[in-house]
Amino acid sequence: MRSTDLLKSVRHTFAISRLRVGLTLLGIMIGSGAMVLLPGLLVAGEEALIRLAQNANESDMIEIHDNDPPRQQAHKTTRPLSMWDAEALRDSPLLGVVDPPRLEPPKVQINAAARRRVTAHAGAREKATSLTSAEPDSLSLFRVSIEKGRYFGDEDFLQRRRVCVVGNEMWVELLDQRPVADGLSLTIDGIVFQVIGVLAHKPTMNHGNGTGRWDRRVLVPSTTYNATVEPGRKVGSIYVRLKKDASLVGKMRQLTDVVEQTILRRHHGVQNFETESDARGADEEELILKIIEILLFATGVVALFVGGINVMNIMLVTVTERTKEIGLRRALGAAPSEIAAQFILEAGLLAGAGGLLGVIGGVGVTLLLSVVLTKVLAPWRFVVEPWAIALALGMAVFTGVLFGLFPALRASRMNPVSALRSE
Repeated sequence: MRSTDLLKSVRHTFAISRLRVGLTLLGIMIGSGAMVLLPGLLVAGEEALIRLAQNANESDMIEIHDNDPPRQQAHKTTRPLSMWDAEALRDSPLLGVVDPPRLEPPKVQINAAARRRVTAHAGAREKATSLTSAEPDSLSLFRVSIEKGRYFGDEDFLQRRRVCVVGNEMWVELLDQRPVADGLSLTIDGIVFQVIGVLAHKPTMNHGNGTGRWDRRVLVPSTTYNATVEPGRKVGSIYVRLKKDASLVGKMRQLTDVVEQTILRRHHGVQNFETESDARGADEEELILKIIEILLFATGVVALFVGGINVMNIMLVTVTERTKEIGLRRALGAAPSEIAAQFILEAGLLAGAGGLLGVIGGVGVTLLLSVVLTKVLAPWRFVVEPWAIALALGMAVFTGVLFGLFPALRASRMNPVSALRSE
């Protein structure tokens, strides 16, 4: 059978009942459209989730803090966690923070922070808070920003000024949201600190490594903290964060090993510290995303299955309506295999047309959702995976061929004489 005749046959199938054909192809269109839409949404959604998670939790950060040594090491001489440990990490060539001959940018940020639970007073009001030492790069390290006023400058560190930056909750509940320019101040342990800035609100998804609740903190320059609160340069925690250009996948365990071995050498092999990271839940999050992807993909497959049943139904109707044509072709010498091939090709083209319409619709819906979600939620990238388009079209044609087999076999097995006598 010539290709032109085959196309005319398919057109005849469309022409006999456009509504029935449209409803038949609806399942194919939904299934193939879903296969294009869902991968794009998952990729863009995963990117948005990672951006949100990295701003809300500390999945790419390690916290090192003091801990009791193991029982077998309790009799050994120990060193407390201090600024010198942070300096040792900065000097480590494996971390690439300080090494002048290297031209590569540093892979990590390292910051030593001391923190103490205190009560802050402002006039007659008081509120429990966490007094925290801050370094020049603390804002970028902890991904926080200034909403009002300013952050500490070089002179604040050099002159050990008694200035502070307060968390958003402290500013609202303790300082009544008064302008920073009004000469706001807090009194902590008898020391008066001038408020020069207010931190923007930072969402917190968990507190696994102790860096949460920024809204309840009071930051002071590290030099001021060391001079007034902790002259011995002891620190509560040391934070090590991977830079943005470093891949998180497979890096956190290696980074943790380097950090632990570096500090162990300074502490004479005594494990009197502990490392924590929110990255331990990354595998579970990835598994959840994979499960969601499988379930959504299964939804598309089910829609294609339903569409395939409808294709089989319309092809059975077509075989019945074209019984005389089949009998005539058999009488003129057409082999059963040629009859079967004709109807299989028709079913494949029919489903392929539905798949093409579904792909176009899936791309359009993906584009529309990217625009809407960008306005409603956050920047949402328009993503259409080429493999998803190929898979959707291939699955649509395969479904049509698969479910067209039974009608095709039925047509090929017709008795020519009985077919010619049919009304």
